[in-house]
Amino acid sequence: MKIRKLIGSLLATTLVLSALISVYYYQKYQALLVNNIESTAKEALHQLSYSEREYSNIKDQMVSISDLLAHSQSLYDYVREPSDTHRLILQKVWRSVAVNQKWYTQIRFLDSAGKEKIKIKYDFSSGIALATPISKLEDKSSRVYFQDATALANGKIDSSGIELEQENGEIVYPYRPSVRLVTPVVMGARRVGYLVLNVDIEYLSARLNYSPVRDFNIELINQQGFYVASSHQDKLYGNIIPARSRFNLGLIHPKVWQKFGSDKMGYEYDGKRLVAFNTINFVPGESLYLVVDLADTQLNERADNEIESLIQEASLMLSFVLVFALPITALVWHYRRYSVESKLARAALDGMTAVMISDPSHRIIMVNQEFENMMGYASSRVRGWNAHQLIFLPVDIENILAVWNKLSVEQVWEGEVRCRTKLNHVFTAIMRIQAIMAKPGKVSYYITSLVDISERKQLEEQLRNLSEKDSLTGLWNRRKFEEQLLFHANVIERYPDMQSTCLALIDIDHFKKINDELGHDEGDKVIRQVGETLLNGVRNTDIVARVGGEEFAVIMPHTTMNEAKVVLNRLRIAVELSNELPVTISVGYSDLTADRTHSYKCADIALYDSKNTGRNRISVCHSFDDTA
Repeated sequence: MKIRKLIGSLLATTLVLSALISVYYYQKYQALLVNNIESTAKEALHQLSYSEREYSNIKDQMVSISDLLAHSQSLYDYVREPSDTHRLILQKVWRSVAVNQKWYTQIRFLDSAGKEKIKIKYDFSSGIALATPISKLEDKSSRVYFQDATALANGKIDSSGIELEQENGEIVYPYRPSVRLVTPVVMGARRVGYLVLNVDIEYLSARLNYSPVRDFNIELINQQGFYVASSHQDKLYGNIIPARSRFNLGLIHPKVWQKFGSDKMGYEYDGKRLVAFNTINFVPGESLYLVVDLADTQLNERADNEIESLIQEASLMLSFVLVFALPITALVWHYRRYSVESKLARAALDGMTAVMISDPSHRIIMVNQEFENMMGYASSRVRGWNAHQLIFLPVDIENILAVWNKLSVEQVWEGEVRCRTKLNHVFTAIMRIQAIMAKPGKVSYYITSLVDISERKQLEEQLRNLSEKDSLTGLWNRRKFEEQLLFHANVIERYPDMQSTCLALIDIDHFKKINDELGHDEGDKVIRQVGETLLNGVRNTDIVARVGGEEFAVIMPHTTMNEAKVVLNRLRIAVELSNELPVTISVGYSDLTADRTHSYKCADIALYDSKNTGRNRISVCHSFDDTA
């Protein structure tokens, strides 16, 4: 009887405890589903914020590149003399920009009458940029964007809304949406034409659709609710293709669409789908929406691992109740820890970028295949190594340590770093570090992702050189000279008692005669030789620039007028002796003051005196700072 009662009591106790555990885990399951929606929404909004920042950065880059190309020496040379040689040089430069950037489907130059003069088309599928034959260039004077451009102020950039690419008035197939950037090309005070850049919206969307989680596919929606960019091609351009007009976010998700007009960023879950959005203004006057749309099946798949872990945990707890043994408790603890590790590893290693998982002491736990490919280390070899010593340069360790210390407060960091591979190759990467917290104040793991941006850095450096260097001589161009002249004038204004700075203008004597009698090729050779002689004859702290056809300028900091006279006389003699042809130069110089325009005029007057008094000599004109 006692045995039956004991068994009954144990059975009743077991049933009660099992019921309590079942209720507890059912509530946990419901909370898990709610938390999964909220955490997914937060992740999606974070990704959309990242994409918005990238859109803004790329927009700034495109405006900068448009300005650089519109003021490039190769374009000016072509406009000044539209020969086959200048055309080929300009086409080569533009093809390089199109192939390296990949987001320009077309780069064109239209003359002031709206006729295409040069056109480069980039084929995304083949990665090749080709120049359009002259016979196939079109007249764009009747197009709205050209008529708008004629009213555009010099130095401004106009942009159209998102449109499908057209050729000869017909929409190009396969469909490819683009935004057109137009800026005037000005030489002196005369507008000579327009630079037109067609920006590939699909490529930009694909490039910015980065996320360590594969199911975050960002779609681009216009103000009317139609899809502009999506991985589902049959949904696109419903505002242009009648058969696709049903693919409109306002029709598909009317409740969510109402929030688009009132909120810049947000999300909505209607019981079947989670839609997160962010508003960007990539084109002035036309808002675009970045959208992440997840169905219930996708949300459930994201929670599958956690649900599976929860079920197994509940089973273990029931086993614990039935067995009442400490070994089971230890087994549950071990399982939970293993489950967390597996879950973190799956989440990190599913991404497309190089990923490394490290412990709180920054010892490597695991890396993915992309990390192995990028760094040259096998996963089995680096496990347990210190992440600092493995991939970062010794000179950067202090900065990296500061980043890790910052993570203890903010749990996430993103920025540019320099990394080195197993073969000591150094490259620049975007690094993102996410701290995974076991409980408040205690880090369990760090997930670090790396994206190699070396190509982008190299292209930025090439474009910077293109904007600052003279293509014929390799000297600084007029734009860089004006920048340095302003800098030194500002320094003089701030520190008027410091040692003086001199400004010299140099002109090749009888240069027109050389061009007329010997040809432009020989003239270019003379310009290069004079530029090389000037550069070799000054200090590396002096600024030597080619500011005109045969005119050069030199800025000599920390130089008195008497010292400048000696240096300039030496340069004059060196030019006369160094060239294969009998070439001489005339020089005018002045002291630089805070009024750089006045100083430049004084040097120009001195140069004029040298020309009028027989050439092959130097003359001086002193500046006086009216503001002193």
